Amino acid sequence: MRKTMALLIVAVCIGGCQQNAVTGLDPDRILHMAGEEAGLIGAPKERLTRQLNISNRESSMGRKADARVTLGKARETLEKAEKNAFNDQERLAGWISLSELARYAEDRAFANSALDQAMAALDQVTPQQERCQYVLGVERELRELRGDPAAAKLLVTAGNWAMEIPAQPMRRQAYLAFSRELFRCNDYEGARAVLRKDQDAAWRSDALMAMSDNARIEGYGQWSAGAASYKAAKVPVATVIGDERMPLDSGVQVSTPFGKQLDFKNNYYRP
Repeated sequence: MRKTMALLIVAVCIGGCQQNAVTGLDPDRILHMAGEEAGLIGAPKERLTRQLNISNRESSMGRKADARVTLGKARETLEKAEKNAFNDQERLAGWISLSELARYAEDRAFANSALDQAMAALDQVTPQQERCQYVLGVERELRELRGDPAAAKLLVTAGNWAMEIPAQPMRRQAYLAFSRELFRCNDYEGARAVLRKDQDAAWRSDALMAMSDNARIEGYGQWSAGAASYKAAKVPVATVIGDERMPLDSGVQVSTPFGKQLDFKNNYYRP
């Protein structure tokens, strides 16, 4: 009797599952239709935004092959758009997002190709000192995909771009931002070389002491990526960024533009 009831329950479950599979909604097909409609959007930025989000959803549902197809269409959107359809940050973020999502979709070749386009787009930003605000956003994806040496190479080059920044306090902020990331890439001499583009040895020494304290406080060198300010123990930011030396208890924090986010989440993601 018990065996018969068990078989009956299994049969009912199987029958119910088959019925749901036949008569229920197909969310993957609906999402595919969303992608088709996205491809008809006239405005390139709006089209790209939806294509990237659809690819992200496809990957999260385990449909990596579909995600890769959608990314191909997103790439076409970015490649064929008029130059004025995207500003510098939007275009760079588009390529970085494509690289990120390609990694998520398990297509490293596509990711590397998109990253190459991001590097090329960065080189096209003029004047060259304007590239500095986007360097860290590109560098993070470069480090994720190709490792520390490739990221360090970009950061050292960025140090040369920063030399063209006319205002000394802003120029120093750039040196600090790039040298900090060079330390994270384990390129200590590269970091020193960037700092030495400033001729004031006293400023360089203060900067290194502040970064040393910051690294110690945040836990054995695990610095928060892309932070826009320094707050080391008893070493206010202004002591190394500005021309004037301020009291140790001033509590002054100085923000920097050298860390604009270019990742998918901060630019194109929609929940």
